[in-house]
Amino acid sequence: MGKRKPLEMEVRIQPDHPFFAIVEEAYRAFAVPPPSSLGVYDWGMDATVRQDLLTLPSAQLPYHHIRDWYFAEVDPAGVPRSTWAYLLPRVLEILAAGQPVSEISLEISLSRFATGNPDNWSAAQWAVLDRFQRLYLQRAMARREASAIYRSDDRLDAVLCMFRLGDWPLDSLLEQLAKMPDAQLLERLWRDWCEDSPPGCEAVWITTFWPDEEREAIRAWYTSPALRARMEALAMAEDTPAGLAEQALAVAEVIAANRA
Repeated sequence: MGKRKPLEMEVRIQPDHPFFAIVEEAYRAFAVPPPSSLGVYDWGMDATVRQDLLTLPSAQLPYHHIRDWYFAEVDPAGVPRSTWAYLLPRVLEILAAGQPVSEISLEISLSRFATGNPDNWSAAQWAVLDRFQRLYLQRAMARREASAIYRSDDRLDAVLCMFRLGDWPLDSLLEQLAKMPDAQLLERLWRDWCEDSPPGCEAVWITTFWPDEEREAIRAWYTSPALRARMEALAMAEDTPAGLAEQALAVAEVIAANRA
């Protein structure tokens, strides 16, 4: 029998990465043994991949193994907490590296278990998840990333939806947004709604992955009088640079045009 090739360790963050400490803490807090069940149907999954997922420490799982697991259909019984706890540190590392865990969309990355419910985790585990969520949202406010896999991962709304589908309360996510500095929030919304749109086609962008009732809630926040007032005040402030003021007026106009 030939010697098996070493597994490729793809998509790893390094010590100088801003998420390195929190990911290392995740591996410690979620140091659980490999699960007895993957919580997904086996068909279409390579037998070697399945065996590795049932035997290797989470930190040693190759990137394509995680992608294969997301490609598999979830068992009707759901993904056991033990399985999700085992995979979660590696999933967080891949997300921190700015790579997709699923070929479908960023939005479903944390949706296979109620990740954002603190009752499901120990205090140490929840501390990691809470910090990761806040740090990831902060990064989404300041960064624009192109993706060859899907386009929606470049937008703030996709990040909000990812955490909501992972069972983080929408009110908490929106509260974090509301506390963002006006200029930071403006620049993010302008990139999402205006920058790449032809003149006259600027619009509030909302991912299709929101459940119907929450799609209306997020639209209501984006088109709220309070948010419009913030943008208009920023545009009119004497110390706002001219270019930023123009962007603020453009976002305020989008809000007004999309108000239900």
